[in-house]
Amino acid sequence: MKNIVKIVGLDHYGRGIARLDDKTVFIDNTLIDEEVEIDIIKNKKNYSEAIVKKYIKTSNDRIIPKCPYYEECGGCNIMHMEYTSQLKFKENKVKEVLKKFADIDKSIVKSVIPTKELNYRNKITLQVKEKIGLYKKTSYELINIDECLICNNKINKIIKKLNKINLDGTNQVIIKMSEYKEDVMIILSLNKAIDEAKIISELKDSCTSIITKYNDKFRTLYGTEYITEKIGKYLFRISADSFFQVNNEGMYKLYEIVKKYIKLDKKNSILDLYCGTGTIGIYLSDNCNSVTGIEINKYAINDAIKNKKINNITNVDFICDDVSKVIDKYKNIDAIIIDPPRNGLNNEIITNILNTNPKKIVYVSCDPITLARDLKQFKELFTVEVIIPVEMFANTYHIECVAVLNRKVN
Repeated sequence: MKNIVKIVGLDHYGRGIARLDDKTVFIDNTLIDEEVEIDIIKNKKNYSEAIVKKYIKTSNDRIIPKCPYYEECGGCNIMHMEYTSQLKFKENKVKEVLKKFADIDKSIVKSVIPTKELNYRNKITLQVKEKIGLYKKTSYELINIDECLICNNKINKIIKKLNKINLDGTNQVIIKMSEYKEDVMIILSLNKAIDEAKIISELKDSCTSIITKYNDKFRTLYGTEYITEKIGKYLFRISADSFFQVNNEGMYKLYEIVKKYIKLDKKNSILDLYCGTGTIGIYLSDNCNSVTGIEINKYAINDAIKNKKINNITNVDFICDDVSKVIDKYKNIDAIIIDPPRNGLNNEIITNILNTNPKKIVYVSCDPITLARDLKQFKELFTVEVIIPVEMFANTYHIECVAVLNRKVN
């Protein structure tokens, strides 16, 4: 018996939603109003998962994915969707999540700020198991690739070269690059000793630095221990273990949004939580009296301190510590910027942030669900003024958001 269904919606991962035998079915690579014949691949008590066996009716939003690995690779999820439709999907996703989990009015969520559809990523993490590549969808099986279309073309040239050399002893390769000077860093995560001289000779013409990581320790084999990027008028040093946004155009647009909505003057002080390499704090330093950045990653803080010196910034201080352990030391801060990891904040940190009594909070999040969970707690003392989604991850279901909160007046 054929299982033929109609797609009635999309879930937050971009999967099609259908009904079959009074059960919800999630189906990859489908769009609203499409009719498809499916094979069930997973049956749970309350839902099933399926794959498309045959397309009977397709959507006008469907396009042929440009990537030859798309059907197998787990890196992208919605490349079969026309780009403007991707943006609308993400806008609706943010609205629905924030309404469902935090009862936030959908009208305060703005349209997604677009960026490049392809070649936007400045970083890729490749797995190595006899061959080099990315994991297949929902598995740890490796798919060998020659290029990744959402990565910068200079990264793709290096991927082609890596496919031709012996990477025995390596279990992961990270490539980072800057668009400012086209610096390229190759980081080899090792499980045993390698022929370092051979690796250097094979890769040095394609990069500015080669770094190894073994037992959580980094060592520079060739070139500098960092690369340098420019966002706006500011230069930023990025080392091997430092976090940096993967989309430069998106980062610039996001920081301009933060600057616009935080509405600071020269008398204001800012607390920059999870500050990473200091990018946001430094970017805002011209618009306030002082910035204090807090970050637990020692490599990132070292970069932040150097970034401060590179840009001749004198009103920013960086502290290497756990936000949860030091946030309660700060009181009556004018504004707080929060850019936490994907899992967001815990109750203790939120309580301590509220105790600092800030006038304004700008929360930068890469996960609408954890953002909604945290905003629900902030709403008792703050009004959510606006939420602006920024496209940092085209062709995937991920979306970055800037939420602006103002303290309620008693």
